[in-house]
Amino acid sequence: MDYSRDKEYRKALELAQVLLLQSDLKERCRIAGAEWQPSDGGGTIYLLSFKTTCQVTIPHFQFSLKESGENINLSNQILILHYLNGVKDIPLANRLISFKEIPSGEFYYPAFARRSIEPLLKTFSAKPQAFKSIAEGLGGQPVNIGDTGIKISVFPRVPVTLVLWFADDEFPPDLQILFDACITEFFSTEDIAVLGQEVMIKIIKSYFSSFGK
Repeated sequence: MDYSRDKEYRKALELAQVLLLQSDLKERCRIAGAEWQPSDGGGTIYLLSFKTTCQVTIPHFQFSLKESGENINLSNQILILHYLNGVKDIPLANRLISFKEIPSGEFYYPAFARRSIEPLLKTFSAKPQAFKSIAEGLGGQPVNIGDTGIKISVFPRVPVTLVLWFADDEFPPDLQILFDACITEFFSTEDIAVLGQEVMIKIIKSYFSSFGK
């Protein structure tokens, strides 16, 4: 384990917790498309992610999946809090952008591609039907982009579009992860990179769970 990285993540988590506790939780949840259920001394936030409901107890910040009780990993905990803290009451831009179009994204794109795009391309370039099936199983909806395009709701106001192009006589297969342009209003570039990686992990884990190796 990279202990210095883990320490940075835990510091980011603590800062996000403090910021959320200082906010109007009911209003934050309304803007985020989450549900706030108050109780004595705190309450619980219910937030849909992919096709599952994340629950966050306040003020102790226990994170779990409502359906299974499974714990939520540290990077996803931070993304959830950064979403709740950062989401704005604005409409979607309905304009897709790549990671390269995000501030400083072109500089970090090689790492983003290596960590998020290439594993998906390696897994699904020759399995478009499996890609479509897995993405739709996670709540994805078909979109008319590329040879196979799927839009997945990572959070209620954060759609991510995955586009697969098949190989042909002229070009190799390709895959892109696209975001609604308003995502830069909600998340930092680092958060968006982590979000892309979490999308990749979710899809590939679901694939191996369904189809094996």
